[in-house]
Amino acid sequence: MGLGRIVDPVTKHADNILKMLKDPKFRHVYFDISWNEVAKYLVSSPESLKVASQVLNQYPDRFLFGTDEVAPSDQKSYLRVYEQYAPLFALLKEETKNKILKTNYEKLFDNARSKVRKWENNHL
Repeated sequence: MGLGRIVDPVTKHADNILKMLKDPKFRHVYFDISWNEVAKYLVSSPESLKVASQVLNQYPDRFLFGTDEVAPSDQKSYLRVYEQYAPLFALLKEETKNKILKTNYEKLFDNARSKVRKWENNHL
């Protein structure tokens, strides 16, 4: 969900994300919020937290959280970005948080599996 290493100012970035979320041509697009650089900006101030939580709560089906940690040495390292998002997660509706952390991933990947099998049957 970042633009290189820049997602600041968050309000302008949120406006760009909202344009895509509202455009039916991009209904297939999901946003990954797992990058620590994105987290840094989204939790940087009360204003950025408010903007981010409003966008996520308005479009809870379009965001995913994962981790960008490469070969973490321990669980603390692995959970670093998750912990970094604690102030944002606290502002989300429980349903939104659950979708972002779990069910959006399940839905997206479960649906992808059936689409791939359908494509294979039609083309192989």
